Amino acid sequence: MKKFTLAIVAFAAMLFASCGGSKTQQEATDQDTTPKTFEQAQLEAAVKMHLDSLSTQINEKQFAAIEENIKAGKIKLSNIEKKVKPMYLLSPSIVQDITSIGQKYAAMAMLKADKEVAALYEMDVKGYEEAAAKLAADINDPALKKAEEATSAVEQNKVLYKEMSDEGRINFYWILTSAATVESLYVMSQNVEKYCAGYTDEQIANITFRLVCIINALNDLSVYDAQIQGIAEALNPLDNINATTLADFKKELQESKEKIEASRAAFLK
Repeated sequence: MKKFTLAIVAFAAMLFASCGGSKTQQEATDQDTTPKTFEQAQLEAAVKMHLDSLSTQINEKQFAAIEENIKAGKIKLSNIEKKVKPMYLLSPSIVQDITSIGQKYAAMAMLKADKEVAALYEMDVKGYEEAAAKLAADINDPALKKAEEATSAVEQNKVLYKEMSDEGRINFYWILTSAATVESLYVMSQNVEKYCAGYTDEQIANITFRLVCIINALNDLSVYDAQIQGIAEALNPLDNINATTLADFKKELQESKEKIEASRAAFLK
């Protein structure tokens, strides 16, 4: 049975036990060979429905990632600014140090955002492209290839969610999504005034709403996945980033800079 199905059954069993049931974790693991009880089926469906709802809510909100604003020309640098290269970007060489699939999904999402920042500073981005290609090859997830055919970021996210859910990789979908979001927050926190240029209050509200949904999803999934548990614990302190205006968002980024950095690091542990 696929990993997510096994894990979600384990989660359902935990919930069942908390409601007065007596099934052990081993019994939950064995559910791939024995029929599910009505209660287990209902709980499994409820958990999946909740995750589906969170993904749908994210897609309904327009999300302007920092790389999108850079491509749109909303974030600009002077020739003098371009000479001082950013030291905080993730190095493409990180691919040599990571081993788990979860880390590879996270690094791929983070490098994508950092590549656009590097290009903004007129840095060589070939290393980022090669690193992303290597990670994609290592992961070998058909969902990534199908998502590339999508015509918009929203459609791409929908394809990723559906395909990765069908593959039993829904936990990796949330790692991918959360890593991309946290990396955007991290980069913006390094130069708040410059990187927040071009954002509207509505876009800011959508960014913080996305973060709330991600934290919610990771907390649900963390009950069975040790890596996600670590990420969820690192992201929970960011629940104070809930601004609905650009002015308040800038303040929150400055106040949460160390927390964001710690959350970012959790993806690569």
